[in-house]
Amino acid sequence: MVKGGDIPLSDVGGIKLSKLMLGTAQLGISGYGIANRTGEVDARALLDRCAEHGINCFDTALEYGDAELKLGRYFEGKRTPFIVSKLKTDPNLDEAALEKQMNERTETILERLKLRTLPALMIHDPAVLEAYGERVSQVLNRLRRSGLIERAGVSLGANSDEQFARCGRLLHDEIYETVQLPLNLWDRRAVECGALRQFREDGKIVIARSVFLQGLFFRTADGLPEPLGTIAREALAKLGEIAETEGISVAELAMGYVRDTEGVHCLVIGAERPEQIDDNVRLLSGPVLSERARQALETEFRNVPDILITPAMWVQA
Repeated sequence: MVKGGDIPLSDVGGIKLSKLMLGTAQLGISGYGIANRTGEVDARALLDRCAEHGINCFDTALEYGDAELKLGRYFEGKRTPFIVSKLKTDPNLDEAALEKQMNERTETILERLKLRTLPALMIHDPAVLEAYGERVSQVLNRLRRSGLIERAGVSLGANSDEQFARCGRLLHDEIYETVQLPLNLWDRRAVECGALRQFREDGKIVIARSVFLQGLFFRTADGLPEPLGTIAREALAKLGEIAETEGISVAELAMGYVRDTEGVHCLVIGAERPEQIDDNVRLLSGPVLSERARQALETEFRNVPDILITPAMWVQA
């Protein structure tokens, strides 16, 4: 096992964040992820292993079952790590109702996490920004001034390029210090649309998720539900070929690609077993991906079908 303290760190404005941010959907949602075969996980064992490695970043949400409750129980009385939680709001609210709902849901998050101040609160759906515009920013500013949150942000969805086109201008606001977005070997939309460049120039903390595309990269086409299996067959085979040419595993290829992308500070990766955290720390500490491999990936997977990069379109096997 890689020893604790070996986890790479990102220094963002004086804040030292572990490059690996544990995704906690698995802690609260049994069977989460297309590659999950273990069902419910041992939250304490996973969090203990994170502590051994010096992992101080955690991604959660109200929608992740009882994940926040488990984090709250584990960290009660301990130093607060960098916890990012997310909230959604209902559509068609007036300004007063919007602020009331955001306040109430933030307080619920804090109660579940047993915190007085949340390190980072993200808007879970950018459609909220599209619907309410600057009103959301105003409420987030008031939440920060009241001490309920330290910083705010937004989580871009699967169609990150389309969402950025509609609300990217709003994200210039300094209240949005943190941005989460999907980024992996097959999904570079956040890069190609210019979103990642803007966030880098604005000095935002950028968190990449879907690094392993919920484990799809490690499945065989024959084991996938249709039509995903048929559509993924050629892409998975090509991914294996590139990894073999480089003399590395698909996991090393996937991790190295996102880790080495300029402007990415943390990678959200879930786990069902402590050993997976060991493996991910080891992968993060690996050598830089070759330029040959990066070019091969970006050429081969320039335009992949939407179903391959949109988990909501999959049917669980």
